[in-house]
Amino acid sequence: MSVVYPYYAPGGYLRIGEVKYIFFRNVTFTVIAAMLVVVLCIVIRRPGFLTEYYHRMSVTDWFAYGYFVAVMLSYLGSSYKKEAFWGAEGWYMGVVMQMMLVLLYFFFSRYFVCCTGWLAVWMSAAAGVFILGILNRYSIYPIIMEGRTPGFISTLGNINWFCGYWSLTAPIGVTLYWCSEKRWQRAAAGLYSIVAMLAGVVQGSESAYLVFGAVFVALLLFSLHNVRRLYRWMELGMLFAAGCQLGRILRYLPGFSMNYGSDVNEGGPLVMERLTDSNVTLWALAVLWAVYAGLRLLRRKKRLTDDEKMESLHESGLKKTAETVKTTETVSTAESTKTGKAIRILIVIWIVCICLWGLIKTERLLYDRADRSVPGQGIVSDEGNADNPIKWFHDNWGNGRGAAWNCSVEAYRGLDTLHKILGVGPDCFAVYIYEVPGLAEQLVEKFGDERLTNAHNEALSILINMGALGFLCYVGFVGSALVRYNRNAGRQPLLYVCAVCLLAYTVHNMVSFQQVLNTPYFFMLLGMGEGILRESREKT
Repeated sequence: MSVVYPYYAPGGYLRIGEVKYIFFRNVTFTVIAAMLVVVLCIVIRRPGFLTEYYHRMSVTDWFAYGYFVAVMLSYLGSSYKKEAFWGAEGWYMGVVMQMMLVLLYFFFSRYFVCCTGWLAVWMSAAAGVFILGILNRYSIYPIIMEGRTPGFISTLGNINWFCGYWSLTAPIGVTLYWCSEKRWQRAAAGLYSIVAMLAGVVQGSESAYLVFGAVFVALLLFSLHNVRRLYRWMELGMLFAAGCQLGRILRYLPGFSMNYGSDVNEGGPLVMERLTDSNVTLWALAVLWAVYAGLRLLRRKKRLTDDEKMESLHESGLKKTAETVKTTETVSTAESTKTGKAIRILIVIWIVCICLWGLIKTERLLYDRADRSVPGQGIVSDEGNADNPIKWFHDNWGNGRGAAWNCSVEAYRGLDTLHKILGVGPDCFAVYIYEVPGLAEQLVEKFGDERLTNAHNEALSILINMGALGFLCYVGFVGSALVRYNRNAGRQPLLYVCAVCLLAYTVHNMVSFQQVLNTPYFFMLLGMGEGILRESREKT
């Protein structure tokens, strides 16, 4: 799954979702069946073997179990049994897939032993995927893929699928660089991070910048109480700027030609162009380096001064004074910890305000540019239609996501009470929403022949597919894992990797969706984190 699966693409980009799903299904069924046989054989000889692994259920386990039950109830209550069983064609996120994902979590949380060696293998495979994506974006194709267009890169499919995989695998190396103590590990993780960051910048989907923001903000909050890790955070900022400048250099190499941007795509991802074809990141690199070097120099001088003071105190025999200095340092450390928490809260508030301001400005800009004489443009008024409230987002917001979100909210509001609780069935979003006359017309008007298979927002999609019960269980599942991994990461740094990757995926899927290339890894990482946490507690 970590090495072969990303590269498995017989037939190129044609039917890539289907062939990836078949590979995943066959491998997972085979491995799970083999493991069940082994477990049953052991249970015959040791009847308590199974219960000793499962009798201590964590809060995350219970939410995972609840999600499993919610998926089953949603399937049983669905009017679209065929679609709910396997899932929509090309996506296959139906009840079979959802059950396999929950089983993956439980198997990984109980039986998997995590080690940095396996992470190195996974990162090596992911780095190859990223390099292929970078080369493809610069019009170089080492692997010929049928159905090739600028919107399809590497061996993963379109840029949204690529970005979904990238959102889970790129933060592994970035977080390992931040928390690793060994130099060779940091060197390898740093090289991986530059490649991953460049791939995220040039791949084309601007949802990558949500991931960059989530990862850098999370690591900054984790770094406020640790000066050494704050330096690492600044080093990651310099690596990001250096990666963007590497992308700028590639633009001018013979044979390298950027095939995605405003010139090619009529107003495409301008952020990518500004980062890789201007001096913005070069200046950012210079400023970061100057601040970093200045802080290191000041801290070094302060450390030397403090050492000299302590030596003079000991030489003069003033032991009590030395102890007083130590006590004062302890108190100041406690105070700095409290200050760090306050700063973290202020930073979170500041980030939320910035995000809200950005959404409001974007919405206002799109609304001002919209031609209100054209149907579907602008904010729809509720005049003359009390059942159709003012829409929160302009239909063109987020490359059409505004229309998808507005229709999804209306689709959920139109469900009866039972289906609001249980949903219409796993992966049955499209088959349901295109049966609602008013919404179907809006979607056809907006997207034409392209069929909207999900809301392009994981939370909305789960809410419609698995209802409020499935949504709450899923939120509890992921939320409890993030909280618990964060609280215990001080004892086991690999939990930082799991927590940051899970956060990156969650933030990315605010504008994206579950699919066969990213969601299996998400549940694997959830299981890995739970397994690491259980193992560390057992050792303690």
